[in-house]
Amino acid sequence: MKSDELKGKRLAVFGANNVVDEVTDFAHRHGIVLISVGNVPEAPIHQVSDEQYYMDCTDEAAMLRFFKEKHIDGLLSCSGEMVIRKTVGFIGKTGFHYYATPEQWDVLMNKKHFKEACLRYGMPAIPAFRLEDTAIPYPVIVKPVDNGGSFGITVCHSRTEMEEAIAKAIRHSTVGEYLCEKFIEGPYFQFEIWRQNGKSYFPYTKGRVFYDAIGTSPQQPFLDLYPSPEADIISRLYEPMSHLFDDLGIDNGSCMFQGIICDGVPYIMDTAFRLSGGMDFRVVHEDKGIDLVACYMQHALTGQFGDDFSALSEPLHSRYATICIGLKNGHITRIKGIDDVRQLPFVYSLYQYYYEGDTMQYSGLFLQVLCRIFVRANSRQELQSNINTILGLIEVEGTDGNSLLRNYPNKY
Repeated sequence: MKSDELKGKRLAVFGANNVVDEVTDFAHRHGIVLISVGNVPEAPIHQVSDEQYYMDCTDEAAMLRFFKEKHIDGLLSCSGEMVIRKTVGFIGKTGFHYYATPEQWDVLMNKKHFKEACLRYGMPAIPAFRLEDTAIPYPVIVKPVDNGGSFGITVCHSRTEMEEAIAKAIRHSTVGEYLCEKFIEGPYFQFEIWRQNGKSYFPYTKGRVFYDAIGTSPQQPFLDLYPSPEADIISRLYEPMSHLFDDLGIDNGSCMFQGIICDGVPYIMDTAFRLSGGMDFRVVHEDKGIDLVACYMQHALTGQFGDDFSALSEPLHSRYATICIGLKNGHITRIKGIDDVRQLPFVYSLYQYYYEGDTMQYSGLFLQVLCRIFVRANSRQELQSNINTILGLIEVEGTDGNSLLRNYPNKY
């Protein structure tokens, strides 16, 4: 794509805090004017944008006026799911190019509706229950139908726990609904579908190693490993998933799917019809040279979702891991080793969420991560060695001088 096609275009940005590097790099290379919108002044995107507006980006009337008055050419919305859901609701009134409609979002991001779609298209679905059912085979997992990041999710072993979990799930749901499913165990899997002009691509698969669960919250990631050793089983979902996207009319965009393989059956448990918080797009960019964030920006301003996607049809060329350094709750007084890790030749990216002086209060949840470290290798053994080197360098201390690092799993 020629840079002059985008030069001077005015792109409004909601959120995008974990993709600031990708957003600013593409904008600077193509002369795009970045206009950040959001009511949190310290948000990272506000620190690097060309224009900053401290507004509630979920206020439809205000946003529609704002887009017109500020001559906005397109919108990149990378906030949490609740904000994106609001965006999807009013974006059709702007004339902007956008990857999702309310109907598409509702099928893919409402867990109950997605489960129904899986059954229609011949994909496995985990058995579900309601509180009024008489014979519930505990344990079960209760979650909001429309929220991610582990918020409002509880593993239950009794009816009393289930009642409390349902109330919590409803509080964390935009639409006030919950989903209760049989709690199953097995190898974790994840994959994504990327769509370009109505054609499907499946750029990666991954497995995962988890920290031990804390309380009734689900386990949180320690290591993401690419490709998944269960890639053949996962690939059974590609054809029916592609048909679902065809019928939904999704021409461009991406969606993440994660689940568990139980008795050889791949069950999808969660979806993300957006740029995922796990930042898997950095793995694809490193391996294939295709930047998913840039694709979304290009699409927002031109309607074209990236350029040549043919490389996405090939397997990954290397082994990759993403290390999630999990923390215990407490005030962070000292962090050691991050700069040394950045300099390692096999670390191609690192994203840090917390710094000295911050307080961790989300231990046991998705937000417990000090940083994500992106690692490559030529073999599984080399990857293991690289991971061990990194873990030996990082130290985090709390106010009492004790380590705030969560205990790493023994086997990975």
